[in-house]
Amino acid sequence: MPEFATGAVGTRIRQGLGALRPRLPEDRQAILAKFLSPAQAAAFRALPVHDQAHLCRVHRSLLSGGVVDRDLLTAALLHDLGKATASGRVRLPDRVVRVLLARLTPGVLRRLARLPAPPWRRGIALAVHHPAVGAARAAALGCSPRACWLIAHHEDPSAMDDPDLARLAAADAACP
Repeated sequence: MPEFATGAVGTRIRQGLGALRPRLPEDRQAILAKFLSPAQAAAFRALPVHDQAHLCRVHRSLLSGGVVDRDLLTAALLHDLGKATASGRVRLPDRVVRVLLARLTPGVLRRLARLPAPPWRRGIALAVHHPAVGAARAAALGCSPRACWLIAHHEDPSAMDDPDLARLAAADAACP
């Protein structure tokens, strides 16, 4: 594998390519029935297919690592819930803009991501704020306070001293 494809850039390239042809696991319905309420499962199914596939991979990674905590496994299935709302969703160009601006000009990204956002920059704002937006949606769907906290902080480097959060973030980063 070329050197550029082994680091963070490589991970983003693999994620982008994987989003072009996402595959949902055959046991998706069983996973949803076991870990989510009907309303939570409906919100999960409303996400784009590539996000659903990613969430299932994160969930499966935690399960295969021996995780049995229901709140953590629920958070794994819903941690990107804030990327699609009634008012907009994160599209591929929004993801690319977020990654590039975060690396090159974080101040510009902060300005573009301010909420409330007009339609032309709503996807960028959701890309940046999806943890908080998703946690609020998860709470409205009846998720536990712990699962909501994990969702809200899954991209927060200052909170990674929590072992469950660190596991969620690691699985999220490892699963394109």
